[in-house]
Amino acid sequence: MMKFLKNGLLFAVASLFIFTACDPAEDETPVGSAPNVTVSVEDEQDEYLPGDVINLVVDFSADAAVVGGVIDIELDGLTITLEGDGLSPNADETSTIIDLNAFNVASETEGSFTIPGFQIPEEAANLTLNFTVAMEDGEERTGEGTLAVEVGEADEPISTYSAILLGAQGNTNPGFVNALSGETFTYGEARDASGIDNSTIDFAYYYGNSNNNTIAAIDDAGLNAVYEATNPDLSIEDNFGTRNSTRFLITDLSPEDFDNIETNSELVSNAESEVTTNSSATQLSEGSVIAFKLDEDRGSYLGLIKVVSIDDTNGNGTITIEVKVQESE
Repeated sequence: MMKFLKNGLLFAVASLFIFTACDPAEDETPVGSAPNVTVSVEDEQDEYLPGDVINLVVDFSADAAVVGGVIDIELDGLTITLEGDGLSPNADETSTIIDLNAFNVASETEGSFTIPGFQIPEEAANLTLNFTVAMEDGEERTGEGTLAVEVGEADEPISTYSAILLGAQGNTNPGFVNALSGETFTYGEARDASGIDNSTIDFAYYYGNSNNNTIAAIDDAGLNAVYEATNPDLSIEDNFGTRNSTRFLITDLSPEDFDNIETNSELVSNAESEVTTNSSATQLSEGSVIAFKLDEDRGSYLGLIKVVSIDDTNGNGTITIEVKVQESE
């Protein structure tokens, strides 16, 4: 009897061993980790603005060869899909499928590739772009890399008017200027445009015995004096309905500095601190750069004037200028 139990026990143990070794419930998770993915911007910069074009760099390492990838770009709850070589919208149109073959990294366990030419959309101003790149390996494990790009506000444009020829008080060329449009006016045209409550005339050119070559506001006493001296009937004080109070100061900027100013922020930083209560900029010479601020009724826009050339020593000649001014709304 004991011998039977002993043999039976041995059989049971052996059976248990065989059953356990073949248990289909055994954990079949493959050994290894999900792919490690990082996302960065090629040629990283301190600030990104709408319209900037960036290239996304994806680096990865995996325990098994990668077989696919997807990229999501979210902007304030919206999802943006990419298009281009190796990129196509996902079926749900909320992400972009990455064809790893197109980037020569399919079936690799480690590598890097660049997704080029993503232009930051205008609606991203002052928001955050969130990039997520997911990569799957041959064992169906998925790893993700994320990147947040802070986007600033796009710089406002400026208006540039080149080669504006102005005539002095004794010259037949127009000598009065609308700084926001670059349009020039004769005395009569400027007088008619001055209106009763509003005027589009911002400054004028004259030559004075003391002030010499001068750019002046329409409310400047010197400008009025030279026109009255030419002809009492040309009094600006008496004939102009509105005389705008543009204000000026000659700056230390060189002509090259003026030429290199291309954005609103550059213009403001160079003009704002230079403007004073002066109603004119006198003793001008070729290469002078003058800062100005328009009348409050004209939007208080800031601008710069560069003197290109002067052909005037007595009030009968001309001056040629270039103007850069904040773009009006």
